[in-house]
Amino acid sequence: MSVIFPFPLPTTGAFSFCNCISSTEHYQLLADADVHRARVRDVLKRAKRRNIQDMLEVVKAIEDYIPYAFTIKTGLETGDLLLDAEIVTSWRLPLTGSHKHLVENQRVQVPTIYFEISMALLTYALSLLSLGEETYQVSNSEEKWKQATAHLLSAQALLIYLSTHPLQLGSTPPLDLYPSTLTPMINVISGSLHLLVIYKSLPSATSSASKPPPASLMSRISIYALEQYSAALSLLPTSLRNDELQDWVRDAKSYVSAVVQRYMAVERESKGDVGSAIAFCVAARTELKGGSAAEILKSSSKLLHKKPNISFSSSSSASSSRSSGGGGGGGGGGGKQKDGIQDNIRALRSELDELENNYRTQNDRLTFQKIPDAREIKRNWPSGREVVAPRSEWVPPKSLVDWDSAGDVVEAERRDRVQVGYSGQGQYY
Repeated sequence: MSVIFPFPLPTTGAFSFCNCISSTEHYQLLADADVHRARVRDVLKRAKRRNIQDMLEVVKAIEDYIPYAFTIKTGLETGDLLLDAEIVTSWRLPLTGSHKHLVENQRVQVPTIYFEISMALLTYALSLLSLGEETYQVSNSEEKWKQATAHLLSAQALLIYLSTHPLQLGSTPPLDLYPSTLTPMINVISGSLHLLVIYKSLPSATSSASKPPPASLMSRISIYALEQYSAALSLLPTSLRNDELQDWVRDAKSYVSAVVQRYMAVERESKGDVGSAIAFCVAARTELKGGSAAEILKSSSKLLHKKPNISFSSSSSASSSRSSGGGGGGGGGGGKQKDGIQDNIRALRSELDELENNYRTQNDRLTFQKIPDAREIKRNWPSGREVVAPRSEWVPPKSLVDWDSAGDVVEAERRDRVQVGYSGQGQYY
């Protein structure tokens, strides 16, 4: 059971601001920045080796470092900090490099503080996504829904900032920082935020909800998730296309598409339209099995019924007699990320089999309605409904130094120093 694709985290090489910038007045700032960056480098290396207790350690290290990086950037832009040597940091790109486990991506070097900050923000976003998944999987508290949602929203806000505020990275920035790379990731997160809502609607041992949400509302929420995953697949640039990511998004898309039609089936049955309810069940199973609706319709009379692992609550009389099953849809489980989506698909398929069987029994004994074609019922889909909107734009942290009052000291230092030329010299002024 997974919420978001497990995007890999980057790693970074060693670097020291003190070796590039000399400042008697602000030496402690530079030294502290070096300490925090070294900590980031360490936790990323341990995260790569899966040698950390939880992702919160990674997130906290990056959160502590980012204010120092932005403060130094501001000091360089205002001329209050002067370079002795150009800032050159190296990062292994996490998104567009090789996705073969036996091939380690080459480090990319860009001589500017802006590259360092951009990669730190991207790493921050990816670590928040991992923390959101970890929170959902591990926690048994009702608060896990709010916490996981908050982490995904924070990551989304960071990626939106990176895609709409491109920093000065020259004419050929790394592919991982292109807006065309970040945009489909933002779509995936938006879909997963609504996938969380779907998971929460499933009955589970930790759920305290006494009344399930209306099927009409849940179908529209599921449609919105479907739209976001579809957009992500269509926008994936060649550099970001890999089998693992594409398979995960396709599985998530198939799952939410089937959920859409499952909720529509419940809604139609509650209104007495049993024929359409059966057609929606057939269409939903088509999404999960990958076959044609006609083939699945022919095989419906030979369904093998098994007790489902999960169950959707409904107000319909036909489905009210079903067992609620376990909380597999709402609880966190271990295992691989893709297996998590596949677990959901298998459980939903079992649920649909039983639901369709109940509706067919009702139709054969009571209603005797015609079952419409699956293509016909899709024409009347409602619009998707967004219930988890993106946060307001991420705002960089305030400077740790009041550079306006530091000008007199820096001017004295400037007169006594010989500046070293560097790539992009003058862009800070």
